[in-house]
Amino acid sequence: MRRGGAPVRREGADRGSGSVLVLAAAAGALVLAAAAAAAGQVGAAAARAGSVADAAALAAAAASAVGESGCGRAGRVARAGGGELVACAEVTGPSAGAASGALPGAGGQGGGPLVDVEVAVRPPGLAGALGPVTSRARAGQAP
Repeated sequence: MRRGGAPVRREGADRGSGSVLVLAAAAGALVLAAAAAAAGQVGAAAARAGSVADAAALAAAAASAVGESGCGRAGRVARAGGGELVACAEVTGPSAGAASGALPGAGGQGGGPLVDVEVAVRPPGLAGALGPVTSRARAGQAP
């Protein structure tokens, strides 16, 4: 609308639009920060799952070597480390390396126990809603 050729300007028509833009930018920054925090929590849980799986496999192999239940020990170690034992397999005897697909020099070749474990750790906070992070480990008697 023009009056006499000059544009008509309404006072206050654009008032507050800067506030809306600032709020939108702040909301976007919050979403990015939350996503970064969740990614950090998942990464920390993955590192913990790896450490707990290693400890559980070593404890299970040590227990199996002296005739105890390796998987029972692995479960206790996993719980103590903040995880949950998802799977455990003990293979003993001279064919332990071949039966489990162990690589040469990876343990189990000397007729002692070989133990494979899988451990799950749930990340804290909202990242835990995505599900647990799992890790596998293998330990056994060296040849």
